[in-house]
Amino acid sequence: MYCRKQSNIACFFSIVCQLYLLSMLMLIGTTASAAEKKQIRIEQFSLNRSVAYLGEEISADITVSAQASLRSKKLRLRYYLDEKEIGRQTITAFDPAGNATTIFTFKDSPEGRYQFRVVLDIENEKIEADEVSRQLAILSLPTGMTEQPLSTGVDEKTITDGPVSGKPDLAAEEINFDIASPRVGEKVRIITKISNAGTVQADNVKIRIFINGQPYGNDITMNIAAGSQVSINTEFKATRQGKKDVLIFINPDGKIDEKSNRNNLISKMLIVRPAAKGKKSGTIIATPEARAKQARLANLVIYIETISGTHYISDGKVRFYITNNSQSATTRPFMMGVQRLQDSPGKLWLIRKPVKSLKPGETVTLAIKWPKDQLSSSKLFVATVDIEGKIDETDIRDNHSRPFRVLSTSPIQIAPKPGPVRASPGPEIIITSPRTNGRLADNGKLIVNWQSSGDVGSLVHITVQNSWTKEIVLSSTGNNDGAYSADLSTQPEGKYILTITSENRTISSLKRIFRIARKKSEVIPKFVSPANGNSYRGEQQLKIVWPASLRIVSGQQLDLVLLESSSKKIVKLNNNPVAARKGQFIWQVPDDGSVFGIYKLQARSVDGRVLAVTNKIEILPNFVSFEQLSSKRGKEEIQTDLEIARTSFKGQNMEFLIMNNGPADISASGMYGYKFTSYFVRKIPITSDEDLVICNSTLLSELPQGEGQVISLGRDPDCPLGERELGAKFEYVVNRFTLPILDNQYLIDPKPLNNISKFYWPD
Repeated sequence: MYCRKQSNIACFFSIVCQLYLLSMLMLIGTTASAAEKKQIRIEQFSLNRSVAYLGEEISADITVSAQASLRSKKLRLRYYLDEKEIGRQTITAFDPAGNATTIFTFKDSPEGRYQFRVVLDIENEKIEADEVSRQLAILSLPTGMTEQPLSTGVDEKTITDGPVSGKPDLAAEEINFDIASPRVGEKVRIITKISNAGTVQADNVKIRIFINGQPYGNDITMNIAAGSQVSINTEFKATRQGKKDVLIFINPDGKIDEKSNRNNLISKMLIVRPAAKGKKSGTIIATPEARAKQARLANLVIYIETISGTHYISDGKVRFYITNNSQSATTRPFMMGVQRLQDSPGKLWLIRKPVKSLKPGETVTLAIKWPKDQLSSSKLFVATVDIEGKIDETDIRDNHSRPFRVLSTSPIQIAPKPGPVRASPGPEIIITSPRTNGRLADNGKLIVNWQSSGDVGSLVHITVQNSWTKEIVLSSTGNNDGAYSADLSTQPEGKYILTITSENRTISSLKRIFRIARKKSEVIPKFVSPANGNSYRGEQQLKIVWPASLRIVSGQQLDLVLLESSSKKIVKLNNNPVAARKGQFIWQVPDDGSVFGIYKLQARSVDGRVLAVTNKIEILPNFVSFEQLSSKRGKEEIQTDLEIARTSFKGQNMEFLIMNNGPADISASGMYGYKFTSYFVRKIPITSDEDLVICNSTLLSELPQGEGQVISLGRDPDCPLGERELGAKFEYVVNRFTLPILDNQYLIDPKPLNNISKFYWPD
């Protein structure tokens, strides 16, 4: 910049203009650099285990993406345990969509709890890195195991590295049990598959088995040829019920020089149930009648792959795996369904899908197109097989999937609007009910009728969409028989769009709009006492105080009632109308089982209008044990909301669903011991010991945040009730759980009133 033959003023303005242009060029460059910050990312990340033994192999599956201009650069993944780098990889191969997938394995880390971190960046480039992390616990080796010398420092390699030759490579491939959940006294075969993927035979290979950290039996020694796989059968007979951690360790002393010792350890959990009713510990022999029954019954299992409770999709389809676990019985065709997990179970199936008959041991995969508006980290779903209860089974506990969410790893593409369809003669579907702009009944039941002509097909797909939010609230496939019904009572008010199409979506009805409208609710005053959330015991006096606004109404008479939350049954507290001017009423809680559970307290006028309310109070008879008190001094405080989300009969057995709403996981770190108590009341009022049966259960497996577990009481040999038969009939059952007392942790449940559920015997 210089000024020649110009006045001082002209020179000054010339310099200012040049500086302005320079600053604009720098700003554009900075903006361009900022635009590149989010052009590399980690799309998907999962660990094969969140808890591992010291020396057990841990693997991470990672999918990354990069824009086209960056794929030729040196992208790298770096792996950390907390702040310590333990490995790195260079990304060299992308698919046409710009994604690359890799697996990173490691196990040479000391005992402890870690934040396992993965960082993606470009070497020698100033571009913002992407980072993801997971919690990881590494436990100490079981007693009797020797620690092998493992690799040290950073394990650096490129994804395209080739194999190392000239050494054996032993690997524990899988563990299976011939009885998935045996009873005490039953003999179980532990079936272990071991492979040698190397190019040299491994001689005198030692295999050591541990059960709950203790060596089991003698070491097994064998030769394993290169490129072969062997199977080892070990017999185990459990003498006590509970959780058994079965662990297989290959080459435990490290005497065989291998290509890699990162895959020599594998473990699996075995749950041993109590001995069968009427049986003592010992060999359990099935009767001919029992074997015949087992042979003619199926066993359906549904499974969906999840990572921390979330199922990730890239092509818009959710894949369910349904297996007939029976060894001899073939099923009939049946229906599977998916529904939202709500505060109270509804009859609305988001998805219904027919499934063909399954042969013994056969597995079928259902790839179901998932509604785009149901992709959410906050919506939980449960998939169920045989939703109509048509299949007789030996065990129905696996008929439900674990609760799951669905998220997409690819951007959602908005389909172009279809052009106008020209009318032409051919197949058609005409909706006859509900009528256009019609209003659903107050019970929220949608009744659909239609007529079809031409080659529509044997199945139709019914869709209901919220006109305002565009959310698909119903997506169901059913028979083309002209009639269908669904429960929409949980849906908000507004306009909805009904569409019926052929199964292949080539034939569609005209859209039919209907409305959901409910009576407007008025604001109801709250009682002064009791307060929301209070708990009362049998024989305790409950003081009820209503607001002053009711006392000043001349001549007002009140009825005081308890409205049961689960059944909507009413318990009237006063024999004669109570004068509102008195302002309060004293009621002694009965202790005979007639009142037990969660209730809403209401003050009503003599003509039934609700004038005051307390939303939730808990009433417990004195036969319900008091919770233990624990000091939290010096303990780690942990909050997690456990909820009994659903209680029902599934087939012949009663079951209830336990949900962990978070924020903490119930994991192998020690948060076992949640005790579930079931109070079966067989007669009201309770006047003898035979009128009340109490059964206890314990949570035996880990329960991550956002996931659930079904507990089946009908199959518990220590509980005489829980089966749907006349001899086991009851008036109602209350399921309730209490928090365990732990040495180093102080547990808090922020919503204690959802720790209890009440279920009446179905009429």
